[in-house]
Amino acid sequence: MAASGHPISSIEGEGTEGRIRIAWTRRGVILGALGFSLIAVGMWRVDGVMAAMGIAVAALFGVAFVLGWMNLRSLALAYSGPKRVDAGKCFTGNLTLTNGNGFLDSLWIEFGVDLMGEATVSGKAFWIAESSIVELEGRPVLRTRGLRSEQRGWVRSGFPLGLMTFSKSLPVKAEIGVLPKPNVPRALTLRGYLLDGSPLGESKHFGGIGEWRGLRERRGGDGLRRIAWAASLRSEAAGGAILVREDEPPGSQAEGCLVVFHSYGGAGDLIRPDLFEKALSLLCGALGSLVGYGMPVRWIADFNGWEEGVLKTRRQLAGVRESLLSVKRASGKAHDLIAALARAREQECVVVISDMPRSGWEGFVPDLVIAPVLVDIREYDGSRRKIGKGGRR
Repeated sequence: MAASGHPISSIEGEGTEGRIRIAWTRRGVILGALGFSLIAVGMWRVDGVMAAMGIAVAALFGVAFVLGWMNLRSLALAYSGPKRVDAGKCFTGNLTLTNGNGFLDSLWIEFGVDLMGEATVSGKAFWIAESSIVELEGRPVLRTRGLRSEQRGWVRSGFPLGLMTFSKSLPVKAEIGVLPKPNVPRALTLRGYLLDGSPLGESKHFGGIGEWRGLRERRGGDGLRRIAWAASLRSEAAGGAILVREDEPPGSQAEGCLVVFHSYGGAGDLIRPDLFEKALSLLCGALGSLVGYGMPVRWIADFNGWEEGVLKTRRQLAGVRESLLSVKRASGKAHDLIAALARAREQECVVVISDMPRSGWEGFVPDLVIAPVLVDIREYDGSRRKIGKGGRR
C-alpha cells in the first residue's frame, strides 16, 4: 500500500564522493599467501622460476586492485520517493545507479540505500555500460517516527577475480519524514461513545437526531439519510420537490472538542519511550477521527508548551501531523495539567490522552458538563489483554 497523499520528491542530489575501502576475500588471502611463499622460497633457494611465479601473483593482485578501484570510482547513487510516509505503511522508492565513466563499463555491482537507518532498498547489476544508468524500485516499510535529510547509500563489488571486495559509502541527499501512524482510540469508534450517545453521539456534529419538527424542501448539504422518501415521492408526483426531515437540535449539543495530550504520571509509573510513540499515534487518530466527523477541535499538548491549535480541515490536520515528526516527550507537572484541563469550555467535550497510565492523572480531571473521554494507554500496550481459550493472549 503506497503512502498516498504525501509529496513525491524528484531524484535528489546524487552521491559520488566516498573513499573506496578494500577487504580481502578468502580466495585472495589464500592466493596472496601462495604468492608470498613462492617469492620467499624462490629467493631462499635462489630459484628464479619460483620467484617469477610469486612476482606474477603479485602483479595479478596489482592489476585486480587497479581494475577494482576503477570499477567503482565513477558510480553515483540517487533516490526519489515520498518525502513523507506513514509509519508502518509500505511505499514506493526508486533508486538510480549511474556509471559516470566515459570509457569503462562497471561489472558485478551490488548497490543500495539505507533509509532512516531502518529499511534498505538494494539490488545487483552485473553489467552497467559506460555513461548509462540502472533503476531499481523498492517497497520498504519504515516504523520509527523521525526526519532525515540525508540517507546512506553504498556500492560494492568483487570484480575482477573475487580476490578483494571493493566498497564505497555514498551520502544520498533525500529528505524523508516518517509520520506517526493514526490509531483511533476505541472510545471514539462505533464500539464506544459514538454509538452510546454520551458524550459525542448526540452531538449535532456527529449527525445525532433530535425531536422531529417537520418536513422542508431539500437544500444543498442535506445528507441522503435525511430524505423522507415516502413524502418525497408524493411531493414529486404532485410536481413538488424532494423533502427532508427537520429535527430539533440533539441532546448534548457539544459545540466542539478539546483534545489534551500530556506525559504526567503521579503514581510512580515507569517511563517507557515506546508508550510515548503509541500515545502520539492515538493523538493523530483522535484528531483525524474528530475532524472527519466535522467536529471543531482545539488541541493542546505539553511537548509544545501547551500552545493551542485549532483544527477544522484536513489540510490543518496534515500540518499537525507534520509538526509531530520531531517532538520529544515533556516532563509534565501536575499544576500545568490542571491549568490545561481548566481551559475546557462549557458544552465542549474533552478527550485526554497520555503516555502514562490513567490511574496517575485522572484525579486531576475536573467535573465537566459533558463527561470527558479518558484514554488509558494500558489498553494499547498489551498489559490489559485477557487470556482467552487455550491460554493465548
